[in-house]
Amino acid sequence: MKIFHLFANHKFTGPSDPAMVLATAQAAAGAEIRFISSTHPQAENVLDQSAMARGLRTFHGLRMPKHFHLSSLRSDVRKLRTLIAQEKPDFIHSHLDGDHLVGALARTQDGPLLIRSTYDLDPPRGLRATWIARHTDLWIAPTQQAAERLASSKNRSREKIRIIPPLLDLERFKPTSHTEPSKPPASTMKDKIVIGVVARMQKHRRFPDLIDSFVAAARIDPRLHLEILGRGSHQDELARNPARDSGFGDRIHFPGYIEPSSYPLHLAGFDMVVFLVPGSDGTCRAAREAMACGVPVIASRRGLLPELIPTTGGYLLEDEQHETLTQAILTLAGDENLRRNLADGAKKYSREAFDVKLHVRTLLDDLDHSLASI
Repeated sequence: MKIFHLFANHKFTGPSDPAMVLATAQAAAGAEIRFISSTHPQAENVLDQSAMARGLRTFHGLRMPKHFHLSSLRSDVRKLRTLIAQEKPDFIHSHLDGDHLVGALARTQDGPLLIRSTYDLDPPRGLRATWIARHTDLWIAPTQQAAERLASSKNRSREKIRIIPPLLDLERFKPTSHTEPSKPPASTMKDKIVIGVVARMQKHRRFPDLIDSFVAAARIDPRLHLEILGRGSHQDELARNPARDSGFGDRIHFPGYIEPSSYPLHLAGFDMVVFLVPGSDGTCRAAREAMACGVPVIASRRGLLPELIPTTGGYLLEDEQHETLTQAILTLAGDENLRRNLADGAKKYSREAFDVKLHVRTLLDDLDHSLASI
């Protein structure tokens, strides 16, 4: 089986990681994979480098910008049709709106089947989405509710929709010793409780509310520390300055860039993670990675979060008042047994729901069946 994965970006952003995790697992299972991301004329293709580092074959020359551009669209469709004619893939698997359009236009009547993975609660909308939907053979939704909304929009056939939870490489994200049963003595555990946040510092992601909630909790519990992993052009305005002015700047930390090789271990070192607003990846990768590492997640009820964070492995906030978040932090900080139980639940759920090895064979068998039915 031969599959072209299309991804309309050159950056490691949005759902690039779950897309690449799936492609890598399919290749390991014996499928022939090309991972085709954007070729930017003035920027390094970080995504292409990451794909090659994972052993995936790539292809240069498709512009596939994030936003619609007619001239590049014509060129991309022409180049992709040529590649399809040369290599004759069985499937084109698109992951974003831009590459979905390119794939739909490039395929011929007797050409590859078109798959689209979605990564948000709500499906693609608009006139263009309506046309593309008619030319899509299989949809992959991340949750049950996302699948239901997908089916109800544009009258998509439920027979063409599969539910595959957003995937993780659990060989990379795993618990460290501090989340295992053989824990250090309670006296050492109580010296510092670190709350982690992994998110790009953007205006819509509620960083001022987060800091206010932490400060209110920190006034009550002197063990609490907040560590924010993330960057962004508004980081001073949204986080660094409020942290400095809060009076608790010595307990709010910005470690800066973390090497990818060190990131899983760093993440696993948190006592809890707070995730309030989904970013460009609606499947909230950082929250799922934290759970896989055995770290309980405090989450809002936005987007897919209520379906991704089980009550056995996290704490779903009832509302978005900062007092509610403060109380959640204090509840987890004050109950070590609760944190341990949630950590165990998070690990168990991640193994059952997000492990790519559990899903890749099922999907490939499903695709084999689709080919046989043509």
